[in-house]
Amino acid sequence: MDKEKKFVLGLVIIAVVNLFVALMTISFWFGHLLAKRFPKTLPVPDNLYNAFAVPDLILAAFLITASLGLLRFKKTGYVFALIGNGMWLFDVLLVATLTGFFKSGLILPSLLFCIWSIIYLWKKREIFQLFA
Repeated sequence: MDKEKKFVLGLVIIAVVNLFVALMTISFWFGHLLAKRFPKTLPVPDNLYNAFAVPDLILAAFLITASLGLLRFKKTGYVFALIGNGMWLFDVLLVATLTGFFKSGLILPSLLFCIWSIIYLWKKREIFQLFA
């Protein structure tokens, strides 16, 4: 294994943040849908609000797969990371549009991280021997 593949700080950061986001997304939706423990976070009707659960849970599955794959330098981890962070970017932009950027304390860091992670992953694609 190359020295470069032993430890890449950027990939570790992306993997840890993606795993954290995935676990928080899962806990939020299970808490909201099963126990009604969490209040609504978007100003939309209930049926539309609950429709966000399935895509968010799919996003969480992509992010968990990406996290595990990135830490093992797997090509699937790289692909799932790009797809998952792209989905997360779409999710952030959708929430920003629906809320009018009122929750910028959560939106802005997520937006910056998504953009940074996608660019960083693309620059590091040679580690995974894809598109090189």
